[in-house]
This record gives sequence, structure tokens and C-alpha cells, in this order.
Amino acid sequence: RYEIGGASFECPADLDDAETAEVERVALAAYQALGCSGFSRVDIMLGESGPQVLEINAIPGLTETSLLPQAAEAAGLDFDAMVQRILDLAING
Repeated sequence: RYEIGGASFECPADLDDAETAEVERVALAAYQALGCSGFSRVDIMLGESGPQVLEINAIPGLTETSLLPQAAEAAGLDFDAMVQRILDLAING
């Protein structure tokens, strides 16, 4: 199902500040509406009518082809720090 080089994406996405803020707002609203906790991945398509949520992955992958570790790296967390953060959230909420 997942192959290295099988898809292309940009992380972080090439968005202006207003687009980034709107995508973050929509993603957080979806996350909260479904009662998610800890880490998840919100898949969003950004079109002419704005961001639309495709799905929320409550158990995102952690392999070399997975998006969560790459998103964490773009946010300044290496893999070990990301795993530690996941554990801290699971233990401490």
C-alpha cells in the first residue's frame, strides 16, 4: 500500500499565513468535534472553496513513509522527541 516515492507532498505545505491559519482552524475544529486526544493526522484538501476535511487518522503511521514523523520534523521535533511527546500525552493527558 505504501511505497517510498509513491506519492508527493510538501511538508510543511506551501501556504501563505492566512491559508495556514484557516487550515489549522479547520483541522483543530474537526479534531475537537470528534473528541480526539493525543496525536492524530487530519487530512485536508485545500480548494477554491477553502479547506475541506477528508478524514482524521486517530492512529497515524510511524514508518519512514508515514506523514506524522515528517510533519513532526517540520515542526522541529525529531523522531525520538515525537515519540516522547506521544508517550507524555498518553500518560499525562
